Amino acid sequence: MRRARGRCPAPRLAALVGLALAPIGSLCAAKLFTLSLEDIAAGRAEVVDLTHDLQEGTPLFPGGVPFALEPLTRLADGYYMNTFSSGEHTGTHVDAPAHFGKGLPTVDEIPARRLISNGIMIDARAKAAANPNYALTVADLVEWEKANGKIPPQSLVVMNTGWHQRWESPDRYLNRDEAGAMHFPGFSVEALRVLLKERDVNGVGIDTASIDPGASITFEGHKVMLLGGRYQVENLDNLDLLPARGFTLIVAPMKISRGSGAPARVFAIVPR
Repeated sequence: MRRARGRCPAPRLAALVGLALAPIGSLCAAKLFTLSLEDIAAGRAEVVDLTHDLQEGTPLFPGGVPFALEPLTRLADGYYMNTFSSGEHTGTHVDAPAHFGKGLPTVDEIPARRLISNGIMIDARAKAAANPNYALTVADLVEWEKANGKIPPQSLVVMNTGWHQRWESPDRYLNRDEAGAMHFPGFSVEALRVLLKERDVNGVGIDTASIDPGASITFEGHKVMLLGGRYQVENLDNLDLLPARGFTLIVAPMKISRGSGAPARVFAIVPR
């Protein structure tokens, strides 16, 4: 498909117009979603990699399995090849519904059409900086929609907390206190219920180790999304490079048979 031309202002111009043109901006975002490979080749859109490198020593949620890479051959042997081991929920990864619900879809059973989504980015960096335990609220969703238009169905809603900037320092990323409790931002249960039941999203994503705030020990947000048949993406990177809307998200988890989740490569196609 090709982009509609001559009907909508450029994304940067639309942003400058302000809130009064939010409904127009929403319509433009729908047009800009129809980007083709030709748009990428011609420089009208760019591909942003939202994935952290999967390597040894990266932050790991308690109970997870670290990534390890071992050489099998070197080029001197004729070709270069390694073997690796990793948990399903290590690095940038997808949680499938089966992670929390018996009989629910495993990661290989997530419909491919649900892995390509309208991208929605909610910037919570300021609130997360002021409160590491911040949980995105329904009021935050209302505020975002006033500025950007209604969140469309089959979206993937990502929350930019700024935590991806801490990835190279696992201690700062997990942010444990003296008792061992983690402190990082996430989604509130109420906001997730709205996204699931009233906005029919494909899933949610975040640049922390969990969609639940770090101090949670009951994982109520996981239960809402996964028992609701949706998926979530955790440990995202480069969210600062995304606009509020008008882009495409492609989530590509390893297709592990009967997997509760899998490491994933995640791309955003963003209009320039």
